[in-house]
Amino acid sequence: MSETTPTPSDFEALGGAEGVQRLINLFIDRVSSDFIIGFFFERVDLDRVKLMEASMACVHLGGPGEYVGRPVGRTHSPYPINAGHFRRRLAILRTVLTEQDVDPEIIARWIAHDQALEAKVTNGQECAQ
Repeated sequence: MSETTPTPSDFEALGGAEGVQRLINLFIDRVSSDFIIGFFFERVDLDRVKLMEASMACVHLGGPGEYVGRPVGRTHSPYPINAGHFRRRLAILRTVLTEQDVDPEIIARWIAHDQALEAKVTNGQECAQ
């Protein structure tokens, strides 16, 4: 009988909590300064955003623990986030992960996870008219 090496989780493949936090820091720095969606991050505690995003990412990437933030829908409901804003966020996430040489399969799973949150995060509008 041959022994097989267990496949690491996406969380482990990215370097655990430290690796995920590094990626999230780069991502939040990018979205918060983005010319299209950066205004959503004005007067927001970016360190807290980074902590909550990393907490969520660690869980959906297969890491230990639980997401410690408020429900995603409740957190985002005060903001007029439309589908275009949400898709811009996804594009930035994909760009950051690609630039950091994250495995394309991990990127696809991460993006799919976040895409599934669109209805909870957005106001149901496509783009401002």
